[in-house]
Amino acid sequence: MKIRFVSYFLGFSLLAAGLTAIADETKPDTISAEQYKALVTNYRKGNDCIYSRTINDWTELDNRSLILYAPTKNKPYYVSLRRQSSDLKFAHSIGVYSKFDNRVCPYGGNALFIDGERYTIGAIKKLDKKTAKQLIAFNEKK
Repeated sequence: MKIRFVSYFLGFSLLAAGLTAIADETKPDTISAEQYKALVTNYRKGNDCIYSRTINDWTELDNRSLILYAPTKNKPYYVSLRRQSSDLKFAHSIGVYSKFDNRVCPYGGNALFIDGERYTIGAIKKLDKKTAKQLIAFNEKK
C-alpha cells in the first residue's frame, strides 16, 4: 500500500512539474515600451499579402493596428491602418475589400470595413506566434 502511494505521489509531482514548465513556455516575454515601439515601427513597413478567404480571426492592438489570423491562430499577421479607428476596439466584425484576386495587400486601395467605414491598409507583415503574443500582452497591460 505504501509503495503504491509513493508511486502515485511521484507521478503526480512529475505531472505537475511538467505542466508548470509548459505553462511557463507559453507565457510571452514581457517587452518594454521602447521594444514595442521598435517592433511596430518595423512592422509598419510590411508589404505581405493575405488571401481574404483565409482570414479567420483578429485581435485589436490599438486604434490603428490589429493582428489578423489567416488561416489559423498559428499564422498571425500585423496589420496597420492608414488612419485611426475609434470603432476598432468595440467592433464585432470587420469586412475586407480587395481589388486583387481576393488578396489583401497594403497597396492598391485594399481596405478593411469597420462598422461600415472604410479604412485603407497601410502595412501587413507576417509575425511569429511569440511576437504576436508579446504585442497583445503589451497592449493588455496598458
